[in-house]
Amino acid sequence: MKKAVLLALPFLVAVVTSAYAQGLTTAEKTFVTKAAKGNFAEVELGKLASQKSHNADVKAFADQMVTDHSKANDNLKPIADSAGVQMPTKLTGEPKTLYDKLSNLSGAAFDKTYIHAMVQGHEETAKLYETESGKVKDSQLKSYVDQTLPVVQQHLSHIQSIQQSGSKSAQQ
Repeated sequence: MKKAVLLALPFLVAVVTSAYAQGLTTAEKTFVTKAAKGNFAEVELGKLASQKSHNADVKAFADQMVTDHSKANDNLKPIADSAGVQMPTKLTGEPKTLYDKLSNLSGAAFDKTYIHAMVQGHEETAKLYETESGKVKDSQLKSYVDQTLPVVQQHLSHIQSIQQSGSKSAQQ
């Protein structure tokens, strides 16, 4: 009897793992893909801004992006892996275009473009996570969304305050 249970154990683990991997809906897998790509882009853009910006507030925000979005992707990775969703390893599409554009800018033009992109990106990301929060059925993904949304909202508030302080400085 003991031997039969031991022989069945790998099969049961495979069945449970397979069932979980199939547990995410297509929409949830799409969200995981978008979230992973977004986090990866924030990290790469943050690294660039940390190197290129001469504004202390922008540099601090960029460093926060690297830290927080790296952690978010670390938290998302097990969910993505179990669902068969590939984590990004390079920038593509719009984030790559933005990265290339920012790479060719410096000074105030760099900061203004980066800040604008961060405000717009975090507005879109907050809406995406808010929508997902109400729709996600998978408990691990729901937990990820509910833990990450307040961080995204805090980022949005922070970058908006940097944007507003820059606008006030420019007017004076």
